[in-house]
Amino acid sequence: MRIGWRFLGLWAFAAAATAYALSPGSEEQLAMLARDGRTSEAASELARLLALGRRDPAFLAAAARALESTGNRGLAEDLLERYLVERPGDVQALEWLANLYRASDDRPAATRTLVTLVALAPTRPRLWALLDLYRAQERLDEEREFLKGIVDETLLRPVDVERLGILLSWAGERAAALDALRRADALMPGTQEIGRIVLFDLLLAEGLREEAAERAGHWIADWRDKPWLGVHVVRRMAARGDPASAVALGAQVIALSPETRFYLARVVAEDGNRRIATLLLEDWAQGGPPPSSDAVAGYVAAAYAVGDVAALWRKASRILAEPGWYEAQIAIVEALALRYGLDAIAPLRPRVSWAALQRQPLFAARLALHEGNPFLARRVLESVDPETLTAPARIEWVALVSLISGDAAALAALGDLLRRDRLPTDLLPVQLRLAERLGHGGEQRLGLDALRRSALAPATIARQAQAQQAQVQSTAKAGLDARRVQ
Repeated sequence: MRIGWRFLGLWAFAAAATAYALSPGSEEQLAMLARDGRTSEAASELARLLALGRRDPAFLAAAARALESTGNRGLAEDLLERYLVERPGDVQALEWLANLYRASDDRPAATRTLVTLVALAPTRPRLWALLDLYRAQERLDEEREFLKGIVDETLLRPVDVERLGILLSWAGERAAALDALRRADALMPGTQEIGRIVLFDLLLAEGLREEAAERAGHWIADWRDKPWLGVHVVRRMAARGDPASAVALGAQVIALSPETRFYLARVVAEDGNRRIATLLLEDWAQGGPPPSSDAVAGYVAAAYAVGDVAALWRKASRILAEPGWYEAQIAIVEALALRYGLDAIAPLRPRVSWAALQRQPLFAARLALHEGNPFLARRVLESVDPETLTAPARIEWVALVSLISGDAAALAALGDLLRRDRLPTDLLPVQLRLAERLGHGGEQRLGLDALRRSALAPATIARQAQAQQAQVQSTAKAGLDARRVQ
């Protein structure tokens, strides 16, 4: 009987031991609760265990790992913080905690953890991650001081060296900023710009114009796809009172991006540096092919904005002296007349050839009228094919024909084009208006027949007629005013 009791006791002990072995541990129990979505119970259980004194690192780390596996980062972060109180130098735990904070987008906590981690075991990825966090939070002072404290600069990326220079310049530490930005200039790809612009401005502020010009010359070549950066350095150099360097840099910008010349000259002039702006325009249209009419218009607009009238007229004289530059010649004369009036171009008029006038017959007709030569104006207009003109130019053509030869002649010209099926549709309302005004029934019927054949709706025709009639009247008034001047 005594043996039976002993056997029963042994069996009970074994059963208890087996039950204990099969029951989940504390950390596993926390994981189970979290996995089942019972987060509040898991938090309560964690608080109970901590209250009972469960603070051994093994338990804290295991529980944190178990909770993280269920996606409960908050409790895992809390456990790791407690673990690090016990073992503050555990680099792996710090990196684990930093990654948890970054995954949950807790930037301040991630930054705090990475500061400790980098101080213990600096590596490039850890240092870069910390710098990126500083920048994301705009913690400029801390970022600057951290960068200044890095002894081994090989840990830094080129962008970090550039950033150090920019932050130092903002803090007024010019000498240190120049040193950092010069190093960054040597490290950064040629297309980078922000640090180089800051370096350029710092060099000018320190009176180092030669170095600024030399560096900018290299940058402009790399910035061929960003001509506005070249415009910036030219403006800054001009503002600092170095005309020779400004003009040289401007010439480099223009050589790479010719379309920037007129804008560059205009903004430099607006900055108050008109002499430099004039020099930037001086070698335009010297040698090479003749400029287009659009280029001539751009030049005249820029030169007018610069305000050097003498240089503008010298350029006009030079273009008029070039044999065969008919399009450019009539373009610059017309642009000058637009800016200064027809009387102003009188000294240039004898040098404008018939071949040049034929390139812009409507302007030539206006000019001939102004000079009191209706015969020449009529001759020029006879060569015009309305189909080759823009819609506004066609309206001006009709108005000039009416002004020079009368409404009947204008109606006859439109009727002739209509009979040959060559009258542009937008001139049909003008033809009808003239026929109605002159009481010419036959021409009116001709126009109405054309309207019926056209695809235009009556409402559209009416609107076109009103708009175009207003243009005709405006152009005619301008012509009458010109006659009165005579």
